[in-house]
Amino acid sequence: MVNCTKEKTDNKICPAYVVFKIFFDSYLLERNLEKTLSLLDEDLFCLGMGKDEVAFNKTEITELIKCELKLVSESIDYKVTTFFDKQIAENIWNVFAQIDTTLPTTQITYTTRFSGCIKVEGNAGVILSMHMSKGCYVMEELKSFSSKFVSGNIPPGDLKAEQAVFDILCQSMPGGIISGYATEGFPLYFVNRNFLELLGYSSYEEYSEAVKGMGINSIHPDDRELVEKTVMQSYHVNEQYNVEYRIRHKNGSYIHVYDIGKKIVTPDNREVVVCILFDMTENVKLRNLLTKESYYDELTGIYNRRGGVRIIERALEEEKPYSFAIFDIDNLKLLNDLYNHKVGDHALSSFAELMTKCFDEQTTLSRFGGDEFIAFLPVKQQEAHMEKVLTALQEDFNEFIQKNYPKSNASVSIGCVIGSKQTTFDGLYQAADKLMYSIKKNGKRGCKIVELE
Repeated sequence: MVNCTKEKTDNKICPAYVVFKIFFDSYLLERNLEKTLSLLDEDLFCLGMGKDEVAFNKTEITELIKCELKLVSESIDYKVTTFFDKQIAENIWNVFAQIDTTLPTTQITYTTRFSGCIKVEGNAGVILSMHMSKGCYVMEELKSFSSKFVSGNIPPGDLKAEQAVFDILCQSMPGGIISGYATEGFPLYFVNRNFLELLGYSSYEEYSEAVKGMGINSIHPDDRELVEKTVMQSYHVNEQYNVEYRIRHKNGSYIHVYDIGKKIVTPDNREVVVCILFDMTENVKLRNLLTKESYYDELTGIYNRRGGVRIIERALEEEKPYSFAIFDIDNLKLLNDLYNHKVGDHALSSFAELMTKCFDEQTTLSRFGGDEFIAFLPVKQQEAHMEKVLTALQEDFNEFIQKNYPKSNASVSIGCVIGSKQTTFDGLYQAADKLMYSIKKNGKRGCKIVELE
């Protein structure tokens, strides 16, 4: 038996309530297994809410509590909203209570009923038997959300008031709310109006029919594996998850959402995933724009220095063979002086277009700065083939210059290295740059190709 003098008592407080309160403080707030068990009789009979939650002695209840603590170890807040007691014999009371428990990290409250028999002798007491059952819960408009949000001091049993508060909270959330059973495909459990409006649906029935009752069917096929993996991993550690993915609108388009969710157990002992979805479409567009500005050259549309280096370094980390070329536009300053800088920009963008036509989609093209460009192929081309490709590019550019800006005598000098020996970007660049400058020192308008050994 536990000592009951730890909580102040007077003539108005039933001794059984003191034992009851210490038990739930130990069990829910402190999550203290040893202290909780000390309040239970050795021959305790316990009937929980789950179909398998039956214990006929202290050993069996110990195993049930241990399993629960493994699933939820965090402190669980609770409030006793109703408590009745009746003394049935000397030192023995039957008690009934209604308790609101709030899950950690959520604003979801379950109402649970407790009935039991408590024995108190002197300053010590134990629970002889107890029965836990689910309380009333609201399930109207969408017929499937059996938990309710915290409803403050609403009088017990006032279902209309509880429903009103629930509706207000659901609709005032900045994102859409959806939950599904924690099984394959996430069969639908509940959605709120914000979620339906987000995806363009007018009713739950319309949405359910569109996705065949399975939440997974809303998600873009390419994102489903990521979502399932993220959610399943959170199950094992009982933690909140965060994931970004695309979800299908009624009109067939996809919007980007940020999903915050967690698995919970409903009062009727069902496991569901509760999610709040925020529309991230505009954020994603902005992020993509910033990414493009960060990695692409505004004038030519190909990668800039930063983007080109990043792609090439990743390829080299995989120890792939390579063909790497540096291009330097000859006499660009003279072209700018004779014509103007706008013409110079036209020459640079035109050279980038010629590069795009000359190389295939496997090639990483980058304007490395000013009048310098690079091309990287994740294959080791034969020297004769590479020379043919580069010479054709030179000739195309020479033709462009002669047709449009002949007085500049602009051309291109090229240094190229090919190979399969492991190297770094800096190693490739320095080797090709050395070849390119040797061309410029010897009259410009030329091409050198060397195999790295």
